[in-house]
Amino acid sequence: MTTRYDVVIVGGGHNGLVAANYLARAGKSVCVLEARHVVGGACVSEELVPGATWSSCSFIQGMLRQEVIDDLELARFGLRSLSPEVQGVALWEDGDHFMLHHDVDETLKSIGRHSPDDARRFFEFGSKLKRFADISRDWLLSDPPTRSEVFGRFERLGETELLNEFMVVSAQDLLDRYFVSPRLKAYMTFLAMVSTWGGPQTPTTAHVYGYHAFGQFENVFGRWGIPVGGMGSITAALRKGAEAFGAVVRTSAPVAEILVRGGRAAGVRLVGGDVVNADIVMSNAAPTVALGRLVPAGAMKEEWRREALRTDVRGSMARIHVLLDTLPHYNGFEPGLGPQHLGHTILNASAENYEAAAEAQRRGRFPDDFVIEGLIHSATDPSVCKPGQHTLLLGVQQLPFHLEKGDWDDHKEAWTDRVMETFYRFAPNLRGHVIGRNTVSPLDLERTYGLPGGNIFQRSIVGLENLFSERKAPGGDGYRTAVEGLYLCGSGAHPGGGVTGAPGHNAARRVLADMSGDRGPVRRHTELSKSLMDRVLETGVGKDLGYQVAQSKLLRGVTRLFAKSK
Repeated sequence: MTTRYDVVIVGGGHNGLVAANYLARAGKSVCVLEARHVVGGACVSEELVPGATWSSCSFIQGMLRQEVIDDLELARFGLRSLSPEVQGVALWEDGDHFMLHHDVDETLKSIGRHSPDDARRFFEFGSKLKRFADISRDWLLSDPPTRSEVFGRFERLGETELLNEFMVVSAQDLLDRYFVSPRLKAYMTFLAMVSTWGGPQTPTTAHVYGYHAFGQFENVFGRWGIPVGGMGSITAALRKGAEAFGAVVRTSAPVAEILVRGGRAAGVRLVGGDVVNADIVMSNAAPTVALGRLVPAGAMKEEWRREALRTDVRGSMARIHVLLDTLPHYNGFEPGLGPQHLGHTILNASAENYEAAAEAQRRGRFPDDFVIEGLIHSATDPSVCKPGQHTLLLGVQQLPFHLEKGDWDDHKEAWTDRVMETFYRFAPNLRGHVIGRNTVSPLDLERTYGLPGGNIFQRSIVGLENLFSERKAPGGDGYRTAVEGLYLCGSGAHPGGGVTGAPGHNAARRVLADMSGDRGPVRRHTELSKSLMDRVLETGVGKDLGYQVAQSKLLRGVTRLFAKSK
């Protein structure tokens, strides 16, 4: 069977579906081809343990751009998300803990009880991070800027130090500049280790931290939510929206080859032999897959194909999905449902554990101990399992993809047992209360979800050589590849991974501009100067006043206004 569209998109992950929505709304005929039986890629809900629904890979809505949500009317197409009052929980085996809340005054109180010296430092750090986010936000939804453009903007605004802190240095250097408590620093380090090959001392991991930490939910800086029904609710809404505007979305439709005729992408051939012709081909698949495997030999320079195959995909992680018949009774808390079950929880965080994990990762081994992240989705959204049951998701970062002996299939169950033993040290009551479990290993991320090397970003975001205009296809420019008419629209393109929708949005705008004959850069640009609040917070008196306001329950309205994204 042969069909024809204006645009065919390889891969029905969230970015491919975002691109399809924008193109269909612009009047283009669009076909999305997804290899699996379900759309979503790594943004998907599945029954991984019988009787319960899970966010298989990504599990928090904290980076999806509000502009995309609004433009594509995702609420109209079924997306509903909840934001728990407790956003973060840091917990150690001795019961020591603190929490991050919706309201800043509650967060500062919690941190202050843990480390009195760090409550004010946390407020000042958050103000700096928000300033970095405000300056950086424009290029998230633009063609990738050059490194000189990025650096130049910070320099023009007099924020060179801010640039160095949140983009150039290591996570350890960044956090050492602001905080005293080793445990607070270890808790905050976790976001810098997401799909990272290395440890807290690796240069530019401060940017990995900043990239994750300045997310937003409903235009509130630093907040996240949980889609009702899991992360697949996002991609389900995207699919409905695309189809409502005429796009065709096909599942169980793996692509065997990107067709190139006369030096130009002309469509795709499916594994079953069907051909889909198109004026434009967009790939939501990883660059190593699209350019190293799907583009036929001779369609571009061999050196570019080899370079694509050498794309840095190091930095893997794993997920464990555990169905329980009771809630964890964490050390230091009373039994029963409480705020400790609502937030994104980091257990066992220490500088020593991160460094040991980095060394083990380099050697293809597992460390003796694990830093674990956890989320009990059912505590916020009970719809995902039966009454009396709970869905616990655990995650471990800094894992090797290639193992010293054997592969992940050989070690997955024993590794899962070890992680569970670590978790039981924090919630001893759970022994004997596990109904079932499922592990998504780095090998599963590659094999099932199409993420080479188990890197959830399709390629590394560590190092300036993997950012901005350098995050491109070999021989390409921005979202364009070296093959005319073939574009990248996935996480391997600018600005990177996470469920942002930004690569899909940006690539669609690039395609529409090129189709209209406009080859110039597609950019968002806000003339950003320091607000009165920014200027006040730079002064000693202003810092004192800002901290007093942030501590006040009566002045929450002022703090919430400041937290709104610009």
